[in-house]
Amino acid sequence: MPGPYRMRLWNAWVEVEPTPDLRSVLVELTNRCNLDCRMCFKRHLKDPQGEMDFALFEKLLEDLKPFPQMEMVYLAGIGEPTCHPRFFDALASVKERGYAAGFSTNGLNLGEEGWERVVVMGVDLVYVSVDYLPARRGDLGHPLPEGAMEGIGKLQEIKRRGGFARPSVGVEVVASSENLEDLPEQVKLLLSLGVDAVVISNLIPMDEEQAERTVYLKPDGERIKRVLDRLHSIAGRGAHVRIPSFELKTERRCDFDESSSAVVRWDGAVSPCYRFSHTYEELVFGRRKRINAFSFGNIRDESLYDIWMGRDYSVFRFVVKNYVYPSCTDCHLQSCCDFVLTADQDCWGNEPSCADCLWSRNLVLCPVPRRTKDRFV
Repeated sequence: MPGPYRMRLWNAWVEVEPTPDLRSVLVELTNRCNLDCRMCFKRHLKDPQGEMDFALFEKLLEDLKPFPQMEMVYLAGIGEPTCHPRFFDALASVKERGYAAGFSTNGLNLGEEGWERVVVMGVDLVYVSVDYLPARRGDLGHPLPEGAMEGIGKLQEIKRRGGFARPSVGVEVVASSENLEDLPEQVKLLLSLGVDAVVISNLIPMDEEQAERTVYLKPDGERIKRVLDRLHSIAGRGAHVRIPSFELKTERRCDFDESSSAVVRWDGAVSPCYRFSHTYEELVFGRRKRINAFSFGNIRDESLYDIWMGRDYSVFRFVVKNYVYPSCTDCHLQSCCDFVLTADQDCWGNEPSCADCLWSRNLVLCPVPRRTKDRFV
């Protein structure tokens, strides 16, 4: 086992012990999608499109063997995994190797036969991305809400008919200024369909139009409090509902680091999270910021074990876990500092920088798989 690695922390030296504690890997089979949603930041990516070679996917699964705590292979990312021509083969390969399998989908490519295959092969977790449930029907520009809801109904009916307990079913919903007050009723509707979890997230706006719809950029304290009180009441009855913050708070927490997860892009690049898996520009409280894709290595060239246990990735995880990085988001120098222009580096020398990450501030959420006592959610 390599290491320990020494790093300088102000006037002290710290030893970072690399640990093979990877528990879940989120695999982007493809960054293609069968939809072109107006609110999706896929529209703003600067990267080429592609799909993972199946041989590379199987090599990745072999690379998981040295990780004793490895549990879940989750097919997700920026694209729609069911667009990959060997999507079902990928799920079958994961299950054959004894790992839990999950995926995130808009559900439109599956149909009843596809959902039945998902259930019968023993997939453990499915998140259906509804993304944006508008208060006024027809505002979205495509049939996603209706198709996704129909898919959830088919999946639950197949489970009931066959007496299957799996997969756990979650739903992702994006909050906007237009659907905020409808969220409690929408969550109750989703729970009435028997879903196991609902994840609500804010937008990270990529342009001014999205910024206009972003709730935390135009805080309305009383309106938000009414909605949050109703959402917390629903969640307090035992439902697994993840609710974001709607204002900037001091606390920081990285779901990817806390769950010991990594992202493998379609071309084999290994990133620490979704945020660094692609190149794009975002608006952070009105400031334009460029996020350049960052990788600690590529599984085409070396094993995932060597990448995970390497010095750079181990030190990065230590920094994130212990919050040894600044906060650009509420720094009084942000208007005159060049470090806030990209996430390449921060003023403490960290590369890449999480100092402006709105995921860590709980404003933006995504369904990183979590194990409860008897299931994944």
